[in-house]
Amino acid sequence: MKKLLVLLCALLPVLFAQAQAQYQNLNPDPNGEPWIVGGLRQLTPADYQMLSQIPQWKSPKPANAEDLPLQVDNTSNPWFRPIFNQSGGSCGQASGIGYNFTYEIDYERQIPANTPENQYPSHFTWNFLNGGVGNGSWYFDGWTIINEIGCPTVYDYGGMAYGGEARWMSGYDKYFNGMFNRTLDFYAIDVSTHEGLETLKQWLYSRDGGTLPGGLANFGAGIGQATIGYLPSGTPNAGKSVVTQWGTTADHAMTFVGFDDEIMYDFNNDGQYTDDIDINNDGEVDLRDCEKGGLVMANSWGTGFGFQGKAYVMYKLLADPMEEGGIWANAVHLVQTKADAEPLLTFKTTIKHTSRNKIKIMAGVATNPEAEKPEFIRSFPMFNYQGGDFYMQGGGSNADKTIEIGLDITDLLTYVEPGSEARFFVQIIEQDPSGAGDGEIVDLSLMDYTNGAMETESTMQNVSINQNDTTLIWVNATIDFEKVEILTEELQPGIVGEAYSQQLEATQGTAPYTWSFKIDYSEEAISEDFPAIESNQLTPTNEDDGFAMLPLDFDFLFYGESYNELTVLTDGAITFDGNFGYVRDDAGIIGNKCLAAYCADLMIYPALGDGIYYEGDENAMTIRWKTSKFDEPNFNVDVAMTLYPDGTIKFYYANDITASSGWGSGISAGDANSYLITSVSGLVNLPDDFTAEIVSTPFPAGMEITSNGLFQGTPALNYGYVWEIPFKVTDYMRISSIKNLTFETLEVGVDEMQAKAVSVSVNPNPFVDNFELRVANNGFYHFELLDMSGKKISAVFSGHMADGQSFVWNSQQNLKPGIYILNWTSSHGAGSQKLIVGE
Repeated sequence: MKKLLVLLCALLPVLFAQAQAQYQNLNPDPNGEPWIVGGLRQLTPADYQMLSQIPQWKSPKPANAEDLPLQVDNTSNPWFRPIFNQSGGSCGQASGIGYNFTYEIDYERQIPANTPENQYPSHFTWNFLNGGVGNGSWYFDGWTIINEIGCPTVYDYGGMAYGGEARWMSGYDKYFNGMFNRTLDFYAIDVSTHEGLETLKQWLYSRDGGTLPGGLANFGAGIGQATIGYLPSGTPNAGKSVVTQWGTTADHAMTFVGFDDEIMYDFNNDGQYTDDIDINNDGEVDLRDCEKGGLVMANSWGTGFGFQGKAYVMYKLLADPMEEGGIWANAVHLVQTKADAEPLLTFKTTIKHTSRNKIKIMAGVATNPEAEKPEFIRSFPMFNYQGGDFYMQGGGSNADKTIEIGLDITDLLTYVEPGSEARFFVQIIEQDPSGAGDGEIVDLSLMDYTNGAMETESTMQNVSINQNDTTLIWVNATIDFEKVEILTEELQPGIVGEAYSQQLEATQGTAPYTWSFKIDYSEEAISEDFPAIESNQLTPTNEDDGFAMLPLDFDFLFYGESYNELTVLTDGAITFDGNFGYVRDDAGIIGNKCLAAYCADLMIYPALGDGIYYEGDENAMTIRWKTSKFDEPNFNVDVAMTLYPDGTIKFYYANDITASSGWGSGISAGDANSYLITSVSGLVNLPDDFTAEIVSTPFPAGMEITSNGLFQGTPALNYGYVWEIPFKVTDYMRISSIKNLTFETLEVGVDEMQAKAVSVSVNPNPFVDNFELRVANNGFYHFELLDMSGKKISAVFSGHMADGQSFVWNSQQNLKPGIYILNWTSSHGAGSQKLIVGE
């Protein structure tokens, strides 16, 4: 029985969901360096969700083939490190870190990449990802790690692959030096069309279409069964290696370093080299019919591969489906770096443990200097039950049990006021059901670099790591720093149906700034009957630590994403990744994208009538857990959860739940930043007939915030409404501030035809105790009453309404005279209307 939780880090939620790679050596020369394939892990649904959210690279200057040269090869630039041979199945990191990250950061700093001091190793990131036994990884896995903690140079690491595939680097100074070397962003280019190809070529040539030197791009493909030949005689670069078809399974990551429009290959064997006839007989002439031109690919198999480690890849292969020999997902990925990243606040800590994949290392802060647990925590996508069942450094000696690491916690200053004392925490969660491992936090220091370098040592030392529990160690400090602030004081009102834009401004901190919204949810206690459903029963994969998949008849909106399938856990929570996850308390909720009405170490005992039941349609889905705690069959848990298409959530609690404090309740985006722990979480005795309704902060449909702070869009049908919008600005040092700004939409410019599409009528007006709603379209409707500040006063109605159906709402709240807003969302649209409460 697994006694505690595995928290999936939101930044990289599936690092440990890897299968042992099956490697092959494709080098026909038995005495040559090995050409290893099989170094890419299988992608999970969470990966595909993350990949779908990667922004597409859009050049400031539209790509134009006439502005581009015929050939580009960026391996001649001083920022391209010499061709090397990867060790083991590290191709994802060899291509993404060894080549691309090295190139980009050396370009930013204008230093050559021909020395170990200016190169970056494959194995620093890979060894956090490979389970200690050489499992596969993707280049974006490594970029995410580098974004969080940086990357040491080859010089500091000791070599590209020093210590093999299980070694974790030890030494605070090395981690600290690596914190200056960071990724900034990464992007995708859809290369399935001529337009996408031109965008990629422009990136390879000059990035923005101007005078900048070109960049590199990473991709995955099936090289194990690829067709690699030679360019035909009589054509440009005849005799050089060219890939004319990839295999159907992605098993290798590589790097595009340039292009050549003049190379040719006769795919249909008609004796011609064309790009304007339908050679694949699909009825269209497009990039898949191109026999002219190709990209230059740099491999990580040493200079013995192809021509000095490179090969051409025909343009056609960018657009071909993977099952027909194309590249993976018809996409390439770009990375940008920070030239001058600088940590302001770090931890230096020494940790000892005999099994590193049993622990998760986190950091946190509390504004109360006497707090015994953090108010805010953050995870790291590399110390997250990873690295396999090895000592901390990966070796077998007694010394390898202990590791000294550095953690950049600058972003925790988001929650701290400059000049005010706060308490900073290292938090370690151990998940070791068999009790095989043990360890301790040897020491901890807070390193403050905001004004020179100041070390504050914790008075807590040699703190034993609690078995299957959370261990905390802390240090108090007062940090004087300049915090970024939102300068904008007010927003201009918007007019419904008309385009709107306003630039937001920030000050202090370190520019440039990145803007976003802070998505919040609120909780309200309401009165509703407990849904004691037993109509449909789920069959989880296991009655203990199991899950079941539950399709929805609608798209459920949750933290800005829509889902049509749920992962229902036996432990009382819902996730979205199709795997079992340990969500059993507040910390588990915060660390996972999830919903949990009552999460704990639960188990189903069918003989006692336990089970998980559901009932739903296009209007709502209700799930009920009637279960027990593990090894406590007489412990009674009876809770339910209802989800609605507009994102509204309701938690229901029966009156006979066994008294206990060992449980959690809440929702979370899984990023340790956006979450709501309910008011009853962990209460020993729940209130009778308690139901919690959880709703997101009202937000004006049609509006968005760009990363550079432009608040823009076209306000939808919500005239006469006032929103309090939480804007978040993050500076270059990753310190954030949040500020609510009032946004009002005016009635002028309402599109009457659009209004008729919803057709909600209200009668009478003014009203005192009740009003009647009538709709003109079949569909789902959610009504709520708000005051003029946007604060929710009451839920009015949620459910399906037929054409012409009316509903009378009786106020039980003795509303004060004044103006209110009836706000609604529906399957046809959204809207609002002013209501007047008379004397």
